[in-house]
Amino acid sequence: MSLTRTSTAWWVLLLLGVLSVFPVATAAISQGVDAGADVIGSCWASELPPGVEPHDNTLRTAEITFMPAGRLCDWEAGDTQTGWPITIAALIATVVAVVVTAFALRYGGAARRVVALLPLLAIAGLWFTMWSSTLFVIID
Repeated sequence: MSLTRTSTAWWVLLLLGVLSVFPVATAAISQGVDAGADVIGSCWASELPPGVEPHDNTLRTAEITFMPAGRLCDWEAGDTQTGWPITIAALIATVVAVVVTAFALRYGGAARRVVALLPLLAIAGLWFTMWSSTLFVIID
């Protein structure tokens, strides 16, 4: 493969790796937005599941979840979970980033390999942030 084709292939793979960071970043932001400032207040403000009458003791637990990255409200008559669509997109983007990074590491010298790893490191940091931002609240 010629030098120009190799360089172009590496840049395309790097671009795909960088673009894969955005769905994961969106999931991390979405996790915080779903919870809001008060996870219990967010549960009460969201759509209630069928059969739930809004009064005291209807909400048993409220949780900021890692998988999916969102909010889980456990009501007496059922539960509501947010975050599945964006989490699925983030998982797909993570797989794409791993595959693209594996191919990008085949091209160029050490400097290019380090740069090719940066999107994957950013994605790993975002997943760690989502994992460490979980919260579980039991309501009496």
